[in-house]
Amino acid sequence: MAIVRMQKFNLITFSEYQENLLEKLQDFQEVELFDSGEFYQESVPLFSRLGKHPRTDEIESSISQVAWSRNFLNQYLPKLSLIEGLRQPLKRYTLRQLSEHAHTFDWRSVYEKLRQTDKRLRFIDQERRELSSQEDELNIWSHFDENPSVLTTLDQSIGLLGTLPNSELSRLTESLDKLPDAYLEVIHQNTTSAYILILVHKDSRQKATSFLRSTGFEEYYYPFDGKPSQDLQTIKKKAEELATEEASLKKELKAMQADYYSLGLIAEYLEGLLLRVNSNEHLLKSNYTVSISGWVPVERADRLVKQVEAATGEEYHLEFQEVKEEEYEKVPILLNNGPLTQPFEGLVEMYSLPQYDELDPTPLMAPFYAIAFGMMVADFGYGLLLFLAILIGKRLFYFKPGMKRQLTFFQLCAIPTMAWGLIYGNIFGFEFSFQLLSTNSDITQILAISVIFGYLQVMFGLVLKFYILWKKQDDKLRAFFQAGSWIFFLLSALVIVAGMLLMPESNLQQLGLIGLLVSLGMIVFGGSLDGQTLAGKFGSGLYGLMDVTSYLGDLISYTRLMALGVAGGSIAAAFNLIISYLPVAARFTVGILLFVALHGLNIFLSYLSAYVHGIRLQYLEFFGKFYTGGGRAFKPLKSTEQYVEVISEEKQQQGEE
Repeated sequence: MAIVRMQKFNLITFSEYQENLLEKLQDFQEVELFDSGEFYQESVPLFSRLGKHPRTDEIESSISQVAWSRNFLNQYLPKLSLIEGLRQPLKRYTLRQLSEHAHTFDWRSVYEKLRQTDKRLRFIDQERRELSSQEDELNIWSHFDENPSVLTTLDQSIGLLGTLPNSELSRLTESLDKLPDAYLEVIHQNTTSAYILILVHKDSRQKATSFLRSTGFEEYYYPFDGKPSQDLQTIKKKAEELATEEASLKKELKAMQADYYSLGLIAEYLEGLLLRVNSNEHLLKSNYTVSISGWVPVERADRLVKQVEAATGEEYHLEFQEVKEEEYEKVPILLNNGPLTQPFEGLVEMYSLPQYDELDPTPLMAPFYAIAFGMMVADFGYGLLLFLAILIGKRLFYFKPGMKRQLTFFQLCAIPTMAWGLIYGNIFGFEFSFQLLSTNSDITQILAISVIFGYLQVMFGLVLKFYILWKKQDDKLRAFFQAGSWIFFLLSALVIVAGMLLMPESNLQQLGLIGLLVSLGMIVFGGSLDGQTLAGKFGSGLYGLMDVTSYLGDLISYTRLMALGVAGGSIAAAFNLIISYLPVAARFTVGILLFVALHGLNIFLSYLSAYVHGIRLQYLEFFGKFYTGGGRAFKPLKSTEQYVEVISEEKQQQGEE
């Protein structure tokens, strides 16, 4: 339930062990490498940088080829439905198993075969397009039951095939009627054009040409050798043959499901291999040795030693260093929380991971967020539905770790949602016979609870700030006057409110007012600690008083707990009222559908509002009191796990046991 303690290590071994050692470290999955030169913090004459690995370009090219192969195959493989996809868990492999598969499966042959198939399919597609265009063309001229080439063999006549606009057809007919021995036949006609045959005597060629030019006639040159009807059948036959070949090729591709899966294993192996070879940029080398540095969790240091020994025997030198205070900003952050708080780590990661010397805010924030979430939804039915839906979903389907963590987060938030639903007596907009608080008549009490909840969380944030500053040797004065002063201020304000509402005849109001004035003086002094000059200290002190409005705004922000909870319940009740006005027959037919649809919409909006506004309360009203953030995530040397789940050999052995 804290930030995992880290330490640096530096390993020196013979260069011949480098590849095997990096593979062991990747299998270990709990080491983050950094520039080995940073470990020494000074130049080491014996060592030089390794630089880019000579196989990097080759591996990147192989990754591109495998990715192309999978993308190409994916177009033709049967697609799983969303439900079927969720029922398929990622299979588990070790790095050794992936390596063995990569050296036994001839993926390059598969790649070449797919390239040839892709080339052939593209050619077939182009051919079919051309044949389709030719078929359309021949369908027009198929009514001309002669070989068009015969027109070029006429001795005394000129024969032309061509097109002209329908609007000019009658004018051309009249013009040709004036010529002796002229003949016009309409072969085909559509809505815009006429496809015609014209025969004229050679002596009338000049006049016929003039007539044709004036009507917009375009001569057609027949590109085939036989009769249009015969050529049409030939083209149709070619198109059928190509369609048959295309179907056969696609059928072969459809049967390559096993190759598609094997290519995924190859891709996973190559991605992991690329990570290892890219690690060269972090290493130093001498003539015979290599130096590797990185971060490792303190409790896993013994296991790291075993991994190194498995790769190098005893031919190594391994040195560990504790983290120095000036190195805190460089330390990668790995959070370690229990099953009830770990799902809330995602909220912290969205904001910013803590720095190495900070508190992990996850377990401190999780209870407040869950309670606030439940109060903003506050319907037993909505909470129960969410809880059961996620429970059943996790039993029936497989989710990746990140999605599973998110689902568990909402499942945990469903518990306080049900609890507040019982307190308000709400279930799908209906009211229980018993209610501790009513969203109709107890608005003031609910508002007061919301503000009290906010008061407690803000106070808790200030206590944490006091604790963090007090731990630092040089910040004890700031702890007392910058955190303690506001705690005293809020306590004094609470005493005044208690005196006004609970004991109006006592001296509590005067006592609280005195405390308020003293705390304001402490706030001014605390603000002055940040000033550099006398004028700066005075200005900083007075500026600190401006935070009074900020704290007032923080408390007002928590009224959204009441507002959203009451609004969601009122909307649900309004939906039920609308449905109740329907006739009995419609109420149990259309009314059921309306109930599901309207409450489904309200559930979505309620959960969305609770999620977003709950985050806002934590980030602004709570984190702002004590939390800085700015840490970077621990990024161990491990596989990408894009295609399969890659586990360590240690984890595999534990599973077998």
